[in-house]
Amino acid sequence: MSKAMHAKPFRLTGPYTGRHARPESPRSKLIRAVSLGLACVCLLLTATVYPASAATSNTSMASLQSKLDKLSQSINQHKKELSDAKKKESAAKALESELKERVTVLQDQISVLGGQIAAVQNSIGEKEQQIGVMQTQITDKQTQIEQKQNEIDDQWDDFKKHMAAMQELRDGGSVAMLGAVNDLYELLTFNEVMQDISIKDTEIMNNMKSAKQGLEDDKAALEEQKAGLEAEKAELQSQKSELDSQNAQMKGKQSELNNSISAAKLSAAEAQAAQQKAQAAIESDELNYEAVKKEIQKLIAAASASKPQLSFSGFACPLKSYSRISSEYGWRKNPVSGVNKLHAGTDFAAADGTPIYAAASGYVQVAGWSTGGYGNYVIIYHGKMSDGNTYTTLYAHMRSVATSAGKYVKQGELIGYVGTTGNSTGNHLHLEVWKGGSKANAVNPRSCIPIPHN
Repeated sequence: MSKAMHAKPFRLTGPYTGRHARPESPRSKLIRAVSLGLACVCLLLTATVYPASAATSNTSMASLQSKLDKLSQSINQHKKELSDAKKKESAAKALESELKERVTVLQDQISVLGGQIAAVQNSIGEKEQQIGVMQTQITDKQTQIEQKQNEIDDQWDDFKKHMAAMQELRDGGSVAMLGAVNDLYELLTFNEVMQDISIKDTEIMNNMKSAKQGLEDDKAALEEQKAGLEAEKAELQSQKSELDSQNAQMKGKQSELNNSISAAKLSAAEAQAAQQKAQAAIESDELNYEAVKKEIQKLIAAASASKPQLSFSGFACPLKSYSRISSEYGWRKNPVSGVNKLHAGTDFAAADGTPIYAAASGYVQVAGWSTGGYGNYVIIYHGKMSDGNTYTTLYAHMRSVATSAGKYVKQGELIGYVGTTGNSTGNHLHLEVWKGGSKANAVNPRSCIPIPHN
């Protein structure tokens, strides 16, 4: 044993078969049982006294083992596809839900904006009504101004006639007027009357002009108010244009969100279709698996009379170097399920790629990939030991396998390399020893295999 075997130990953690074994599913039990049975066929056939027949049967067994491996890998691949499709569907539905919430919020905003637009539109309508009333008043004032101007024009014509008559009296009728009056009083009275007429006409003209100016001032005030209302209307129209623009943008965003919702629904539907396809493929592979299993059972029945007669004197440690025992054989709380369960082997923590050797001579029953969590693994049937019991050993989580099913290996012969395949989070060798050839009779490896330390 090298000095590396006494290096400072480290402890592996995580869900690997061993200290952190996952609960064994019925599917895994089936695959392991069939693999074991297939290997037994190889063992039986290679030990028969008819070499040619054994070679043919061994070839059939290897072919079946290959089919099982391919079917197991296919099932795992389709299960991964199924899992990925479920995740995709879940993500698509979550996105759809999120988008719908955003649409709801946006619809509320559009509703509020619509209310604001309606309020502004109402205000514009009110301003337009006020402007219309104001325009009517302005038109009325203009009509009154025109009427007043006509009155002024008529009065001005009368005034000019009066003035012409008075001028005529002054120019040509002075002598006649003097001859017509009886005394000075009448003359003075006539003159006063003429002056009163002139004053009255002037007063009337001034009043008319004043009234016209008042009307013009009223009209100007109304036009100023109208201009103010039109400015307010223009401001409201500007506000409405801005609100309309915001409303159009929100409706455009709503349309985009609705398109995204449709895309999310389509993605979810595609994911559901992918799930159905993957599930169908899994069921098809499982049917084929059952068919291969029946073929194996036929080989087992045909070879049942030719059991190999093996014997050996004892085991050797399968590793020449390792850092520590990271998990012992025995009952413990499973880190995955949380249920107390038997850890049916011993875990050797070792560097990646460390060579693994057969603990005793025997026939390789299984050499390949496990769907039950072992990753790359090897099972060797050793036959009967000196204590009268038959033994089988299992080596799991290999980086790679260096032997093949049906092969006879000697004690200490290379069978694989330490790795962390399957349900494992650290490099180690998981070793099991089965008394009587069944995992149900697994024993503590320490009871029969020399382990140099720990």
